[in-house]
Amino acid sequence: MKKLTVLLLSLLLAASLSAEIIGDKALNYTLDLPEGFYIEQADTENNSYLFKHQGTPVQLIVKVQEKENSSAFDVLETAMSKLKAKASYDMVKWEGNECSVSSFDMTLDQDYSGWSVTAPLEKPDTFISVIAYSPKGQFEKCQQFIISILNSLTVSDITSRNPGVFLAYAFPKEGDKTVNLTINGKRVTTTIDKSDEDASQFLVDMEFGVLTLYGNHPLWKEAWQRYYRLVFRDNFGRLTRVSDDIYAKLYKECIKARREDPDTEYVSRLLTWTQGFNYERNQTKNSSDLTPPVKAICGKGSDCDSRSLLLCCIMQEANIDSILLISREFSHAMCAFDVNGMGQRFETSYGSYLMCETTAPVTPGMISAEHQDRSKWIVVD
Repeated sequence: MKKLTVLLLSLLLAASLSAEIIGDKALNYTLDLPEGFYIEQADTENNSYLFKHQGTPVQLIVKVQEKENSSAFDVLETAMSKLKAKASYDMVKWEGNECSVSSFDMTLDQDYSGWSVTAPLEKPDTFISVIAYSPKGQFEKCQQFIISILNSLTVSDITSRNPGVFLAYAFPKEGDKTVNLTINGKRVTTTIDKSDEDASQFLVDMEFGVLTLYGNHPLWKEAWQRYYRLVFRDNFGRLTRVSDDIYAKLYKECIKARREDPDTEYVSRLLTWTQGFNYERNQTKNSSDLTPPVKAICGKGSDCDSRSLLLCCIMQEANIDSILLISREFSHAMCAFDVNGMGQRFETSYGSYLMCETTAPVTPGMISAEHQDRSKWIVVD
């Protein structure tokens, strides 16, 4: 087994978030891998790496290469040919880039099935290919895990805040759907895409399927953080227009009401709004009770974590730094924001955040006495 230090020759490990977020700072790509991967082989000269997973039969190839006058399809087809794989290909437009997606079967030491994707990087004529697979007889039970890996890829600052490439492939845009909101007496008319509700629910269900593999795992906390990171990322991009329309309608009023501190006023008004959502919790044995934020704004019900994630999306788009707080012991979630205000704050190494309770009609900074123990809260940055 290759040591993880080999990866450091060319990959950045973002340890502040999770030891499983790998990437290259110079090329500006990342993969937010499920916990438990390790490097089996590393070819640093050709920028190619083979990962294996400790708890599932999934293997992963990550390869970066420069190819002049080539497309993502050309690069992926060449990669599949070198593996002697039988593959079917599709193209997908992902945040302005033409990418290639493939399902495939191949025979190495045994028969395998998998999915792969190739996307252009910001450096001209440079591509990243991510190839994930499992033994063919176990592919069906591993498929969610594999798709989750591919969908976690980011290749720019834009893609790091928008739905992943596989969701763009599986749920192409269908056109605008109007959403009418009433926030503090103000009517906000905005839009989401017609595909967003189904796509966001697919993402939640998929990532919950991955999360359940870590119920009794030593890295369960990291798995929870990854789950909420990926749900946040998917919904943030789907809600950008909603967040901008809310800001345009409300923020000027916040300046008038509290000129010296409009950000805190903005948080307060949006918190009151989400506290009035219909409470709904529909967890079954095989599904999450998390309502995707993009569905919550459409009146489809919500719980503490979906409301908190929604507020994090809206505030981050308004450049108000946000964190999500989750607790397995309390079965609860809250959000917290880098704003002024009296009350309970959550201290981190990178800032102090005013805690906000979304399921009770209280002001920012007020939380239940039974939720005071900071050691019981996990931070999702």
